[in-house]
Amino acid sequence: MGVGFKLFELMLRQKLLDRGLEGKPNSPLIVSYAVTRACNLRCLHCHVSAREPMPNELTLQEAMHAVDELASLGTEALIFSGGEPLLRKNFILALAEYCVDLGILPAMLTNGLLLNRRVAEELKDAGILAVGIPIDSIVPANHDKLRNLPGTFDKAIQAIKTCLDVDLEVVITTMALKDTYAEIPQRINSLAQLGVKQFAVYDLVPVGRGKDMMDQAMDQTQRVNLIRYLYQMQETKDLLFTMSGGIPLYPELVSKMHKINGTKPCNLFLKQFWVHDSIGCHAGIAYFSLRPNGDVYPCTFLPITVGNIRERSLTDIWFNSPVLNQLRQRNLLKGKCGECQYRSGCGGCRGRAYACTGDYLESDPVCLQDLLVEQGVSPSSINCFGWCVG
Repeated sequence: MGVGFKLFELMLRQKLLDRGLEGKPNSPLIVSYAVTRACNLRCLHCHVSAREPMPNELTLQEAMHAVDELASLGTEALIFSGGEPLLRKNFILALAEYCVDLGILPAMLTNGLLLNRRVAEELKDAGILAVGIPIDSIVPANHDKLRNLPGTFDKAIQAIKTCLDVDLEVVITTMALKDTYAEIPQRINSLAQLGVKQFAVYDLVPVGRGKDMMDQAMDQTQRVNLIRYLYQMQETKDLLFTMSGGIPLYPELVSKMHKINGTKPCNLFLKQFWVHDSIGCHAGIAYFSLRPNGDVYPCTFLPITVGNIRERSLTDIWFNSPVLNQLRQRNLLKGKCGECQYRSGCGGCRGRAYACTGDYLESDPVCLQDLLVEQGVSPSSINCFGWCVG
């Protein structure tokens, strides 16, 4: 199935059925591929501690072979990330075209520093459907401090404008932190005035350099209030949100809020990639992360190597990894997550559980059970989740 037909099918599903991707058993629907660990920034919260490239990063031929396997496994979308993926721009362009040929939808996360008009046009021509660009504060000094380099805010804003000028979809990726939480409404309103309509809001997971920033993670009151605020914006404005960093049930929760009030999320690009299935945390179930050297992680926020594609086929890793198969058995979860009525449909964030306890089957310390109960989301009604990528 070609990309054009697949996009048409997704559009019809969205408009006629109000549904995005359909969950498929034993299939990595969405995969993130960090094409390099090299980066032109040293962000304080970087979950991969990106700086220098790995000495043994995959060649284009090896990556193409991986894409062949992804197509056979039923992957619908491949998200290029890093490091900074545009440091391997020609690699990205060639691989995006290859994905399009095989019917896999390509998108990309970038810090925007290398994204001028020519590059934006090249990405669009190669088939990249959307780019995620970070704005972590509407106060330039705050954004630049987190990104660890002066001037990055202005360059990111210019990259956003450039992509919009060439009609390349933009999704703003933005960190919700304790000290910048209060300015999120101003941040969203200012970016909306630029023409941005879609946002992926990140809740900090203590991985990589992010371990040193855990005092900046939102508290539970902020987290719940943020979800309510995003829902209100989604209900009253032509905007669409998802939450990354261990809150995959955001679409299901706010969809319930919409139904109560007789409204629904607007039909924008990001909504097509809400996955309709009842599995919550999708690490190792409907998603995995491919690392620059061919290592496979269950999730970009769960940095456990479960195999390497230079040593074993992706198909073998996907079906036979003991770690992945454990993650698929929610009856193995421990502590509060193991006892929870939402265990099957939520599962907590396995990445956060691992980062906080050293055990990917332990409880996730961030729990939305009270909010789910309050909003009337029953365990049996959960059938939609959003993706967490980085």
